[in-house]
Amino acid sequence: MMHEKKRLHPIAIVIYIVKRLKQGPFLALALLLAIKKKTGDPFVDLKWLPLFLFLFYAMFAGYMSWKRFTYRLQENDMYIEQGIFVKKKRYIPFERIQGISYSSGVLQRLVGVVQVHIETAGRQIDEPEVILSAVSIEEAKQIERAVHHQKRENICIETEDKTATIFTLRFRDALFLSTTSGGAFGVIAAIGAFLSDFNDFIPFERLNIFFRADDTASTLVLLFIVLMIAYVLSVIGHLFRYMNFTVVKQNKTITITTGLLQKKSISTSIERVQAIGVKESPIRHLFGYVSVHLIHAGGALDDGRHGSLVLFPLVRKNEVASLVATCFPEYRLHDSFRLLCTRVRWRYMLRSLYTVMLIPVITIVFFQRFETLLLLVPAVYVGYRSYKRAGVTIKSEQLALRSGWLTIKTVYMLKHRIQSLTISQSRMQQRLGLCTVRATVMPGIRTKVVDVDEHEAQAIYEWFLRNKE
Repeated sequence: MMHEKKRLHPIAIVIYIVKRLKQGPFLALALLLAIKKKTGDPFVDLKWLPLFLFLFYAMFAGYMSWKRFTYRLQENDMYIEQGIFVKKKRYIPFERIQGISYSSGVLQRLVGVVQVHIETAGRQIDEPEVILSAVSIEEAKQIERAVHHQKRENICIETEDKTATIFTLRFRDALFLSTTSGGAFGVIAAIGAFLSDFNDFIPFERLNIFFRADDTASTLVLLFIVLMIAYVLSVIGHLFRYMNFTVVKQNKTITITTGLLQKKSISTSIERVQAIGVKESPIRHLFGYVSVHLIHAGGALDDGRHGSLVLFPLVRKNEVASLVATCFPEYRLHDSFRLLCTRVRWRYMLRSLYTVMLIPVITIVFFQRFETLLLLVPAVYVGYRSYKRAGVTIKSEQLALRSGWLTIKTVYMLKHRIQSLTISQSRMQQRLGLCTVRATVMPGIRTKVVDVDEHEAQAIYEWFLRNKE
């Protein structure tokens, strides 16, 4: 047990500097350019002076963040001091630590250290988790051993005879996952923000030689090139994230390792898993692939949604049940759902129409473009598909709800993990004998199925109250 104060590895100075540089220079330069356009002050022509000042501040703040950050382990808790100008002290009892995960970026791997993420119970959404940016592997394992020993889990990190590799993502599957991801729109937004902030440094007037403003074909070609660049960048980013993705089970702990340039190791206890979700996107569904997520009593250990953790990013649908049973024997994943009654079909199709109705209305009223009415055809199909895929089912002590629009999500929940079950009715649903079933497994994380027959909803509610342990 380390009772003396410890500092992070000096490489943390560089990490802190890089983190501050990511947050500031684009905004500073954009503000500088805006002032230059409005004032025309010749002093503002020294556009690089604020940037140099910001670089100096980033280096000073990075060094002081490392200098003022100390941590130590006591008998039953962790003690952390940090803060550049205002010193903050934080005590974290080991019993409140819900998860410990590792990640190693390029800088950490150069000096043989890791970044440790410590997730605590009861953490507010806006409260930062504990991050040790650069500690040695031995110190990271010492922290994990101390936490497990205090919680009496008796997990030996070095033991290999009880370790089993459950899942490994193949390269061809990682490539298919990357090519069918929807991250291209985020890249396009980032490119647009970059171009809008730095348009003074980019010679757009030279592009007029190749692309004229009044040339529709040239505009379409330029748009296609931007889309292709965004798509390629999105594919590369997903490949770097999901390469070498493996799932290992060790006693009652699931360890997920992923990443090419920045390797991450995420550990979560089986006892903290509250539910299991299966997602089916339209393209991957055609090829028989789905993704599996865990809803666990912790934070976003993989920098994703709070309480969600990717277990299998891409897996054959016919292999999901056996793989999940290997990790979580209590769960029985299946595809036999009780479909919704036929009288709600039109309600699902109308909801889908409402989402796109505004587009053809605006284009017809202002531009007389009646061809946009063709958008209503795929909208009706999406609504009908949502109706056909939605459903509920009860098997023994497990409730499963399936719903969605483009991406269909199925959530499997054990009865003793469900925190609340709500049956609600609107006025229209009351006339039609329908209900909305909502199940909550964690605060802020709930799933629902709309327009369930009220007799079936009542049966689900009675099942939930009957012999609940």
